Amino acid sequence: MNKTIAQLKKAAKQNLLGHYGSVIGALILTLLFGIVLSIPFDTMTQQGLYYGVFSRVILGYAGALIVSLVTLIFGAGLSHIHLQVARGQKTRWSELFYTFRNRPDRYIGFGLLEILLSVACIAPGYLCMMPFLLTDGVTAASIGLAALGAALLVAGCIILIIVAYSWSMTTFILLDDDYIRVTDAIRESRRLMRGRKWKFFVLSLSFIGWLLFSVLTCFVGLLWILPYMAQAQTCFYLDLLPETSRHEESGDFDQSQTYRYGNYQ
Repeated sequence: MNKTIAQLKKAAKQNLLGHYGSVIGALILTLLFGIVLSIPFDTMTQQGLYYGVFSRVILGYAGALIVSLVTLIFGAGLSHIHLQVARGQKTRWSELFYTFRNRPDRYIGFGLLEILLSVACIAPGYLCMMPFLLTDGVTAASIGLAALGAALLVAGCIILIIVAYSWSMTTFILLDDDYIRVTDAIRESRRLMRGRKWKFFVLSLSFIGWLLFSVLTCFVGLLWILPYMAQAQTCFYLDLLPETSRHEESGDFDQSQTYRYGNYQ
């Protein structure tokens, strides 16, 4: 790990020159897909809640989950494009569908694990707070449970953030190794991020100013800011790899020869 945060961001800006059309086009497609396909399921859920039709609520949530998982595959496609850009390869927005052709089940599996992790971290706090939120009368017991639930919720969120940063390189690893299993990719991400989570957190935090500035542009600026963030995170990943596996500036990376992580095949 050699580059500073400033150097990673500078490299990201340089990499994106001449590639903004591809990455912005892919980003717009991903956003449109998620929004358009979510509308009928969100409507179904709202109608089910309003009219008390439990089956519609279940179908709405199930549909929303499927859309979320497919959107994750698109997200992995975006990461694939950013890897191509960072390695000096030619790319186009149609590369967004690369992950649909190459083991999409792995990205779905990783997404499901992330969902389970979120539920495991947050559910205990919410369950403890439910009696306080649902009952009309306030009792000492309900207040105690609410306080315990709030503490568990805060602790769960902290654990979730730490684990999320520990797992943050998993998608890149899956993209770089067509044969690695999801659990092994997570294990490798944890290894790569050991002692580096704080730096990755600071890198993410350094974009807060840009994100706040996007409000002044009615969020249109996000079309440039989000690719900048994603490319900086991609540069961070490549900086974790052995020197011979980075191919950041040489442009000679052979996509058919992916980087292998250990003996997980």
